[in-house]
Amino acid sequence: MNTETSWTELHALSVKAATGAGVPAGQALAFGAMLPRHLAEGRPQAPLADVLQTPKTIVSLAHQIETMIEEASVSPRLVQANVPDAGHCAILTSWIEGLPCQAEVVSTPEGVQAYLSLEAPSNRARPERISIGHDLLKLLNEFAARTYVPDSAESRANGAGADAMVLD
Repeated sequence: MNTETSWTELHALSVKAATGAGVPAGQALAFGAMLPRHLAEGRPQAPLADVLQTPKTIVSLAHQIETMIEEASVSPRLVQANVPDAGHCAILTSWIEGLPCQAEVVSTPEGVQAYLSLEAPSNRARPERISIGHDLLKLLNEFAARTYVPDSAESRANGAGADAMVLD
């Protein structure tokens, strides 16, 4: 069973979930930008659930993307990341495609190759609605809930009160 959600809602929930999983803020923001692109492209959801449960993997993938961007900033050329795991390769592909620059990505048996045009803005469209599986949405909400303050009169008096995305 799938749920339809907006890009913005999914982005915000993904950042909170990564933060709740223990991912540092910068990498959590990058993960949150990647996840909606991953789902919008119809890529498998299982690798997303797997990496949320191993935050070191998210940090490692984020560092690989940062290295690729640094290499592309020195001179325009093909950059690559060696990632033998197919699920991680799919995530890296989505991560690159989610960057705010133009990117041409090719998956190889060894990982991902990309040509990044850092000066040109991305021309990828964002769909109005994105379909997400119930299990992944539940997992995102569980990790995001770790970032919420306790539900109490004292916390509400101090300004708390944001709710998680509601599951049907």
